[in-house]
Amino acid sequence: MAWQLSVIISFLTLIMLASFFFVFVPVECRKKKRGYTMKQLINGYWPYILMAAIVYGLMQAQFPIQRELNLFVNYDCTHYIESIEGGVVSGMQQYANPTLTYMMTFVYLVLFSSVMIFTFLLFAYTEQMTALKQFSFVFIANYLIAFPFYLLFPVQVTGYTLPNVQPLMYELHPLIYDGITTVDPLDNCFPSLHAALVFSALLVIRTTNLDRYRRFLMIAFPMIVFATLYLGVHWVTDIVASVMLSLFTFQIARYHGEWIMDYANNAAVAIEKLIGVEETVVCSACACEIAIVPHLRSVNCPKCGKVIEHRVL
Repeated sequence: MAWQLSVIISFLTLIMLASFFFVFVPVECRKKKRGYTMKQLINGYWPYILMAAIVYGLMQAQFPIQRELNLFVNYDCTHYIESIEGGVVSGMQQYANPTLTYMMTFVYLVLFSSVMIFTFLLFAYTEQMTALKQFSFVFIANYLIAFPFYLLFPVQVTGYTLPNVQPLMYELHPLIYDGITTVDPLDNCFPSLHAALVFSALLVIRTTNLDRYRRFLMIAFPMIVFATLYLGVHWVTDIVASVMLSLFTFQIARYHGEWIMDYANNAAVAIEKLIGVEETVVCSACACEIAIVPHLRSVNCPKCGKVIEHRVL
């Protein structure tokens, strides 16, 4: 049933992305003709696609890795979190009702994934390259830091731990439970990547002029946090840890991200040279055509010696 849930989420996410495009992409950007070929787009954004694919692969491999680690990690850390906050999460379900449960499940499964994908697309489409690099960095850093906690610090979801908290999302439909538990053993609570990644998007969007989307994220973030608590998934401690994680990775991206991304760009250049990916640039001085790899930022004209600055897009 996992593939059925994925198909439903993907379909709804596509609808959300189309809606986001018309609501949040500035009109002047929508009207502007970009003039990029498919080859240029692939050459320009393949490193970001690759990084996202690596993170997705880690997410899919997490459950098998945890099954192997069960030979060594046979303990449960839930009681540590419970001793800190007790049953405070139960207050989130005080006014639980079917309509709210369906809405929050949509927020948790669809709105979250839509925000993640659209944030990348928005930065790329509006050519906010600094923001795109920062968000790519915090996206990967958040997951890589959280990954060892998921493997070595298992914390059960509140819905199956606290007596006064119901696993509302997991019991909503067998399709949801079966789909989620195929890749999630339900002990990946600390920290909450739902909260960390959306808060990171909010931090990065504040550095841009995309005010309408920033205002939307200021609403979406508390909605997603509430959904994680209301549905019987996360603890308050998870959210606090997630915000701290986001602030930490954002500060690294802000003050050290440039040279880190320079190393990543050099790696992209090495890969492009290895597999033979090339583009043609024209010297503005002598009109000489020069073949270079897409992510090489400058090249000397072999004919006149002029230094040609190059942008992949």
